[in-house]
Amino acid sequence: MRTDCPAIDRAACSPVVIKRRERLSYAAGDVGFNLIWQSIELYLLFFYIQVLHLPLGVAAGIFLVGAVIDWLVDPIIGAVADRKAERYPMRLWVLLSGPLIAVALWLAFRSPPLEGYSLALYAAVTHVGLRFAYGCGNIPYAVLTARITDDSSEQLKLTGLRMQGAALGGLTAATIYALTSGGDTPFLIGALILGVLAQPCFIITWLGVRERVAAPPTAPLSPGQEISHYFTLIGRNEALRRLLLTIVVAGLSTTVTAKSILFLFDRDLGNSEWGYWAALLPSAALLITAPLWVALSSRIGLVTTLIWAVLLHLIALVMLAIFYSHGLEVATVILAIAIAATCGMSIMFWSMVPIAIRDLETLPDGTGCAAHVYALSNVARKLGQALAPQIIALSLALTGGADATAKGGAVLPGMILAAVICCVAVFLYRPTSERPASGQAA
Repeated sequence: MRTDCPAIDRAACSPVVIKRRERLSYAAGDVGFNLIWQSIELYLLFFYIQVLHLPLGVAAGIFLVGAVIDWLVDPIIGAVADRKAERYPMRLWVLLSGPLIAVALWLAFRSPPLEGYSLALYAAVTHVGLRFAYGCGNIPYAVLTARITDDSSEQLKLTGLRMQGAALGGLTAATIYALTSGGDTPFLIGALILGVLAQPCFIITWLGVRERVAAPPTAPLSPGQEISHYFTLIGRNEALRRLLLTIVVAGLSTTVTAKSILFLFDRDLGNSEWGYWAALLPSAALLITAPLWVALSSRIGLVTTLIWAVLLHLIALVMLAIFYSHGLEVATVILAIAIAATCGMSIMFWSMVPIAIRDLETLPDGTGCAAHVYALSNVARKLGQALAPQIIALSLALTGGADATAKGGAVLPGMILAAVICCVAVFLYRPTSERPASGQAA
């Protein structure tokens, strides 16, 4: 791996201003990944319940099983990526995982001629395969933020632009699914198109990004030592523990809101067709508000911006519960505000991860841990995401009774519950470490 800033002497390295072309090449990767991820985030639970007609508990359970597999596999991916970084750059993982992700996405949205336990097993196996393929590319991709540059202000810019790339991918995914939602196999054609469209995005990242910052020398470890290394990382750094909890609760609240959109318009608001177009809101909000959240955090700090975003999200959802009966337009506007707040939450906690990496790698006995920390962050995020379908299913079941699987029930109570959990956790155990744009420790 070519390096312009050896990790052993980071303090002596002059800041490198990343050219816009390279920033765009980096952001292209998240365009590709969000063509895939938005399929999982917004549509797969709805597909299981409304198209495959899986029971609520089974559909939610599949997401939980997928998350458990992620919790086991993601740390392995992170460890392997860190240990093999000299030979296999992070951007190479992005390139090679692309075709695997596309095939896995197509299989996940198939409606096979199965029923009962066989259908549930097929959905679970393809779900796990999709998440594994996604993790193989996405964890090394996320590490690139810390490997392209060591300057925190540049990392914040990269994160903001990456989020806009994610928004563009999400907008594309939502539009394609809205246009191809009819027919006997809803979502399948859209999944095939999106899998193909993601490939040139990954190629652009592979070709256009440079990995300048090398990790500290890392000795090979046995599997047992690798497990111990993860616990050591968490145990030695309170700031990392606080950040991981923030990612769990913010991921929970953000995911409940995103996954509830189709259900909200179908069941709470009684307009399922508009729900497909409302699914554009998360990506549109991210595309529009990402520069605003970045600018705000540059002025008042990452943690303070995160707190304001969490509060705005909760207030907007409470307002939605009060005023959603005033019309579809009013409900859509308030929902858009709530979603914009989740964008700020995501940008803030992802911007804190490279700072945690630098703090750990620059310790006197620090070793290369970028992929390890991103693997832990992904596990934390996926824990929140795994709990989200459980809250949605519980909300539907408690408010819909026997008709919850087919048509009854409401998701707004679950959305508010998740937002309250996030708000309480962030206030009681808020992140404490951040580095301002100057790059000096706060």
